[in-house]
This record gives sequence, C-alpha cells and structure tokens, in this order.
Amino acid sequence: MITKFLLKIALVGGDPVLYLLIVMSIFSVAVMVERFLTYRYISKKLDLFKETELRIALDKRLGVLATFGNNAPFIGLFGTVLGVIKAFNDLGSSSEFGVKVVMEGISQALVSTAMGLFVAIPSVIAYNYFVRKMKYLMLLYESKGKIHERI
Repeated sequence: MITKFLLKIALVGGDPVLYLLIVMSIFSVAVMVERFLTYRYISKKLDLFKETELRIALDKRLGVLATFGNNAPFIGLFGTVLGVIKAFNDLGSSSEFGVKVVMEGISQALVSTAMGLFVAIPSVIAYNYFVRKMKYLMLLYESKGKIHERI
C-alpha cells in the first residue's frame, strides 16, 4: 500500500528536482555576486570595521554556498533516481518494447545529475575563493592593528 503511494509520487519524475536545482543555481549566483561586491567594499574600507563586525560581514552567506556545494549533487542524484524509476515504469506499461523507451527516459533522468553538478561545482569554487579571501582580509586587518600598536 505504501509502496504504491510512493511509486505515484516517484512517477512525477525528476522535473520538480530540476526546478529546485534551477532555483538553487540562481540563488547561488546571487550570493556569489553579493559576496564579491561586499568583499571588494570591505577591502577598501577595512579600517572602518571592528574585528567582530568584520568577521560577521565576511562570513555572511558563505554557509549557503557550502550547503549548495555539498548537497546539489545529491539532489541531482535524487532526480536521476526518480527519472530512472519513471523510465522503467514507462517501459513496463508501454506496448512497445525496446531500448528506445528506456534510453529516452534515462537520458532525461541524467539531466538531473548534470544540473546538480552544474550547481555544486561553481558553489564550491566560490566558497573556497571567499574563505581564502576572508582569511587574507582578516590577516591584513590584524596586521594593521599590530602596526598601529607599535606606533
């Protein structure tokens, strides 16, 4: 009984997963642009910040990129699994039997995996870039403070 219920849900296919990944992609790009502009502003006005405010400003929204980078491939894989389930179900209920029915469904299902990687890879690259830039700016900030202490 529960299997049939879950099968009905699975037969929707990978389309809802693709929509989710598209939204994640747009949100990820927005965070990357926002962080880039923020880091550029902060690097020019480094002296205006207190240490705690600086750390908070630099770390803001990096968790989004990390989460998307870690989870987008799994969400894509989930869409692929749903697509493969749908492909085999279509094969079982189809009057024609052949490779064409399965291959069309599986090729459509694999789009979810590709989309998951399309979201994850830039997110991980951006996350690593911003973490490195954050460390650099914090080091620069701390070294300026030590220079002022000596004077």
